[in-house]
Amino acid sequence: MIRNIIFDIGKVLVSYEPDAYMDRLGLDEKAKAAINQAMFQNKLWDESDQGLGTPEELLQKFIAGAPEYAEEITKIHQTVGETVELMPYAMEWILDLKARGYHVYIISNYAENMYNQTKDKLAFLPLMDDVVMSYTIKKMKPDPAIYNYLCDENWLEPEESVFIDDRQENVNGAEAVGIHGILFKDYETAKQELNKFLRDSNILCKNFPNEG
Repeated sequence: MIRNIIFDIGKVLVSYEPDAYMDRLGLDEKAKAAINQAMFQNKLWDESDQGLGTPEELLQKFIAGAPEYAEEITKIHQTVGETVELMPYAMEWILDLKARGYHVYIISNYAENMYNQTKDKLAFLPLMDDVVMSYTIKKMKPDPAIYNYLCDENWLEPEESVFIDDRQENVNGAEAVGIHGILFKDYETAKQELNKFLRDSNILCKNFPNEG
């Protein structure tokens, strides 16, 4: 029987649109490309998600990748929370699952700087049974360690858990430790896939109850 639903945050429960934010700042395509290469699409972004350095230390590394855009990178770093908005369906989805008796958790690759700027937008956090942000444990998806950490901390059985993420490699990481996975494409599809999986798993448990 499935008891636990584990969510990713970015592009599942919130939108994440750095290019759109840079457009709002009035940056041209050349600037956007340079900043993406130095920041959002750089391996340093993963270091940020892993908590490998303070926000200020990471800012200086981002700037080093495109020093001609130091002012713009600093501005973006200071306002990066503007790349994130709560999805309109997020609260209803989680509240529905909670009302049906499921435990709900978060595993997300999330940087300290981003968290500090977006925590007030993440209105679902108080509803969660536990939240694992990658920067707090210096592990990130798809490393099996981050999934095992959540399970160990909360005494979860992986086979009783479902993980929903928008990236296949992260779903694969969860499945590698025995957690069921759903690849998020859009809300309606994911909701239908989850509900079908929950129904099917409950039917299976009723037909083949544990002996003893």
